[in-house]
Amino acid sequence: MDKIEEVKEYLRQEKKDAWIMVDYENRNSTLVSFLGNKMLTRKIFLVIPREGRPYLITHSIDTVFLNVEDVTSRFDLKVYHTWKEMLEIEKECFSSYQEVIMDISEYGLLPRVSLADYGSVDYIKKLGINISSSGDILERFSALYDKKAYEGQVLACNKALQIKDEAFNLIREDILSHGYSDEYRIQKFICDRFHEEGMVYDDPAIVAVNTNASNPHYGPTKQVHSPIHEGDVVLIDMWAKMDREDGVYADITWMGYVGESVPANVEERFQILRKAIDDSFDFIKENLPLRRVEGYEVDDVSREVVSKAGYGKYFTHRTGHNIAIDVSPHGPGVNIDNYESHDTRAIIPGVTFSLEPGIYAPDFGMRVETDVYIDENKNPVMVGGRQEHVIAIMKKSN
Repeated sequence: MDKIEEVKEYLRQEKKDAWIMVDYENRNSTLVSFLGNKMLTRKIFLVIPREGRPYLITHSIDTVFLNVEDVTSRFDLKVYHTWKEMLEIEKECFSSYQEVIMDISEYGLLPRVSLADYGSVDYIKKLGINISSSGDILERFSALYDKKAYEGQVLACNKALQIKDEAFNLIREDILSHGYSDEYRIQKFICDRFHEEGMVYDDPAIVAVNTNASNPHYGPTKQVHSPIHEGDVVLIDMWAKMDREDGVYADITWMGYVGESVPANVEERFQILRKAIDDSFDFIKENLPLRRVEGYEVDDVSREVVSKAGYGKYFTHRTGHNIAIDVSPHGPGVNIDNYESHDTRAIIPGVTFSLEPGIYAPDFGMRVETDVYIDENKNPVMVGGRQEHVIAIMKKSN
């Protein structure tokens, strides 16, 4: 379906009169996707009404780039010269609208959605128009990808899971050979292996022991890192994608313990986080075929498990983030979040997100993470693997 027709169909379903996008100097990537990356230097509105022809409210100076066939075949041009003319055109064009969507989010909590400036939103509200968020339709354009990209994502996940095993085995070999390993050496090994497998990443992997793992975004460096000894809890969080234009990240976190067996208190915390993932996954599987499910709801399920186990105050980040075709593993779509934000965007077929509950206690930190893809039949698929128990790194069968 053509993108404009897709928007119109969405507006009909949601009973909205129009989607009003506002931009300045190509900062709104969705608007750019409709017009192409043209040299625009003045404020512009792109409006797709539920009925009728889409149009642009644009300054006369920018018409040199917009009064061209690829634009005018799809959009009418409403041209202004002065700011007073711009406001009058808005008033006239929007006069029949009662309900519109704009690129805003509740309390500005979703920065990837909140692209419309305050003044533009405020003026339109003063025209007596109700405004709601465009988050759901933005997600369709920014966070979905095709079958080929999904196949690349699965490949990336499989490679990451293999490299994870190699990393834990290297720790074991180091301990047996030298009596210790270190976070930076294992991080560098993981990153080197990613490159060998034709993968890329935005930042190097996290390898963290004990209390270092209590900081969710701790990362070792060449200058600052800790040794790994017997008796240590080891967190490995690693993310990378295949080095191609449609690459989608694998993002996984696994836990290990440097010993032949895992202490009861370490395994107990792990099983709490495993249950949080399993309950979240089952909630999606049971509810998504029946109704709209929003990101915050899944975070509530996960957080309840950790809180009931007595560790709620140590679960200090959202349950998960969107994953898409992006420079970073943190994509533009729905997050699994009712902690850092209240994410009311829908979980829809074609999106991927992480499930990564954590317990960041003073004695040692722990996080478990997998990636979940929603297929065309609204079934969740765990593409990032599923850790059953903490890895006993020194166990001979590893």
